[in-house]
Amino acid sequence: MIASVNRNALIRFIAALLTVAASVVPARADNVQVTYSSAGQTGPDIAALCAGATVCDYGMENFSAWTGSRTFVSKFNDAGTGTFNTPSGASFTGTYAAGPGTTTGYGGEWIKQAQNIYGGVSGAYPELFGPPAVGAGSGTASYTLSLTSIGVPGINYFGLWISALDPYNNLTVYDGSNLIAQFDSATLLAQLGTCPGSDYCGNPTAAQQGADSGELFAFVNIFDLTGFITKVIFSNNGSSGFESANHTVAYIDPVHALGTPVNTLAVPEPGAVAVFGVALVSLGMLRHRRPTR
Repeated sequence: MIASVNRNALIRFIAALLTVAASVVPARADNVQVTYSSAGQTGPDIAALCAGATVCDYGMENFSAWTGSRTFVSKFNDAGTGTFNTPSGASFTGTYAAGPGTTTGYGGEWIKQAQNIYGGVSGAYPELFGPPAVGAGSGTASYTLSLTSIGVPGINYFGLWISALDPYNNLTVYDGSNLIAQFDSATLLAQLGTCPGSDYCGNPTAAQQGADSGELFAFVNIFDLTGFITKVIFSNNGSSGFESANHTVAYIDPVHALGTPVNTLAVPEPGAVAVFGVALVSLGMLRHRRPTR
């Protein structure tokens, strides 16, 4: 009888947890919006980003100083006139690092490429080949960009030009330890249309105008409207390359999203995840509990 009462109490407890999990609002769930810019853009629309802002500090990395090493530190201030401005005195730092097991250098998965029909705007760019593309078998190649700032509360905008889009070009975005956005280029490809026909077909840069006309090129914007972007992971698990350039960071106050929204993958809210975790543990206890005679 006692065992039956305890079992019923545990069932009621689990039911209550699941009810809470369905309605819980986490202490801080970032409101993140991912968009893409107009066809032909290879960089952010700085004037539109800063419109109406009381603070708008920004910088861009063009990878001219990167040697192709496993780690690289960027100050986002080497991309030329009009791509770096910090009137409030802010400074940005980005540390790029090859992911676990990701090879670098000639014949590797994460390499520096000179501008060509597939990528690069004003010079070199990072290319991330999926392991099958370089004969490394299955798995996922990746590199991480860790972001910090001084003089402003944080970084609430990250933009990049993704060229020669492939369906295995993925981004995961974090605020501290919280996963706040997941982007996969297969979704963006579906929204941009097909070649020929889409305005996004072909390389739009002056040096490679119209080249690689069978692939799509677009500038992607990531806005954190309520928090900050501290880490971006680039990954590729296909027989293709992940080409990007003009990585841009900014602190904008107030920040507002612009561009056409991208349908991103759903991210579980941290508060709900924690409550569901307790419920699952309780279910495990219920399953393994033996009745007392």
